Amino acid sequence: MVLQLPLLDRLGRTPSLVKTARMSTSRNSSCLAPVHIGLAGWSEASRRLGKMSPLAAEGATGLQRYAGTFGFVEINSSFYRQVRLATYEKWAGEVPDGFCFSVKMHRLITHYTRLRNTDLLGDFFVSVAGLGGKLAVLLLQLPPTLVFDAEVADRFWSSLRKLYRGCAVCEPRHASWQEPAARKLLGEHGIAPVLTEIPAAKADPLRGVKREVPLYVRLHGTPRKYYSSYGDQDLERLAEFLAHHADRRRYVVFDNTAGPAGARNALQLQKLVGEAKAV
Repeated sequence: MVLQLPLLDRLGRTPSLVKTARMSTSRNSSCLAPVHIGLAGWSEASRRLGKMSPLAAEGATGLQRYAGTFGFVEINSSFYRQVRLATYEKWAGEVPDGFCFSVKMHRLITHYTRLRNTDLLGDFFVSVAGLGGKLAVLLLQLPPTLVFDAEVADRFWSSLRKLYRGCAVCEPRHASWQEPAARKLLGEHGIAPVLTEIPAAKADPLRGVKREVPLYVRLHGTPRKYYSSYGDQDLERLAEFLAHHADRRRYVVFDNTAGPAGARNALQLQKLVGEAKAV
């Protein structure tokens, strides 16, 4: 991933900090592996999976225990608070080579100012640069009441792309974002729509979208959001869907982590995807 930060001097950042952010974002080719499976956050899973991990040495952090089982995680704390550069650097240093992160953008940008204050992007990206090449995907989840506005959206995505050229995905939750004009604009900026339901095995939800744009599946649990587990048939269909799109980078996040369902589903999908590779 390559972050571009041309606006930072005008935002008051020192040249040394700008240089550090730029230098710490070299591409990590291991994050181009075919399928990345993980959870939204690692705290709950690390408690449940710590004893299973061969890499979870005594005194290991929660993230280190998690990384003994999974090679990918979605950072959600970044949505609720401004995570410091040093914290991102610490997290990047706790995981092995080949591990990668997605980061959920702060709600101040997506929910409170509703994509209208692009000046906030500079501070966000300076901090996220601490992940370096282990930053794989940027996630934006939009509020359910945010109606698609072409002018606002185009200005926001254009500003974002001046700062960040890596993989970015968007989870809009208002129906207006499903209209052709909205999807076309996302595609023009290389932004992938998040899939929140398991598609049919041979579905092509990114038809016509450039191959460098990834598939990002984010599953919240159904029927009980954040709690319900996905059944065997659901996960088998998902594994088949992922195999059908082997020409894209693919990320699967289980957000049904209020209980044990997410970790169990992720482990089961890992096994299914591994078996599919072996065929």
